[in-house]
Amino acid sequence: MIFAIITLLSPLYLSQTAKASPFFSNGYFTPNGIEWCEENLPLYKILGEKFFEHHNHSLESRICVSLYDDYYWSYEGPDRVEKLIERSKYYSQLEISESYEESLTGIIDTNPAENKDQTLLQGITKDGETIVQIISSTPKKNQTLEINLVFLDKYNKLKPNVDYSINVTQQGQKILENNNIYSEKGLSTLITRPLNSEEPVSIKVLINQIGIENSSSIGSNQEILEFTVVPEFGVMTIILFGIAISMLILLNAKNKLFLFKLK
Repeated sequence: MIFAIITLLSPLYLSQTAKASPFFSNGYFTPNGIEWCEENLPLYKILGEKFFEHHNHSLESRICVSLYDDYYWSYEGPDRVEKLIERSKYYSQLEISESYEESLTGIIDTNPAENKDQTLLQGITKDGETIVQIISSTPKKNQTLEINLVFLDKYNKLKPNVDYSINVTQQGQKILENNNIYSEKGLSTLITRPLNSEEPVSIKVLINQIGIENSSSIGSNQEILEFTVVPEFGVMTIILFGIAISMLILLNAKNKLFLFKLK
């Protein structure tokens, strides 16, 4: 029903999703689409916002710009293209959602509906041999949290065959726990249950073993790395900001009173 409404009420959506292309099919980019984005990056750097006008505000151009700002655009892993294709699916869904909202208001925004709530966190094991990166969405009430884990060596190359556990909590409540995860390529994507609030989320990653058993490359120390995903403007941030303003007002009032007494 939603898609029918979009098709009827949003000309932008209709004009850009009616046909598949060599670059875009089944709701996301093909490898040719990622290559098209790479070829158009210099043009975007020159034209800026006029880049969309140059491409007639196409869906492809808006998704490209979203990808340019995505963490995986500068990612150097062997599966970079696959990761970008997967991210293009996400940005495509954002565009569809925005088109639906625009169909209700009649106000069309041709800029990309890019995701601005990604958090990149990084931890290093004590021996400096393993880097764990987490790319997470921002905690939002009643929404799941997407957690992407990347295991790298000290040269920033993917570490394959990682056996690890993960524990994710919010305000002391468990929202995800898995004690037996195996990442063949050193990459994992996990989804939590819907969050109860926008409070910070604590993530503990326990590395059990790296490498294939009976191999000389095996490594294990069962080391725990801890991360905290904090909302851009969480409750504590607002409270601390309010306290800081109150203190400034109080100090300002005291200074005025002191100067008044001197007179």
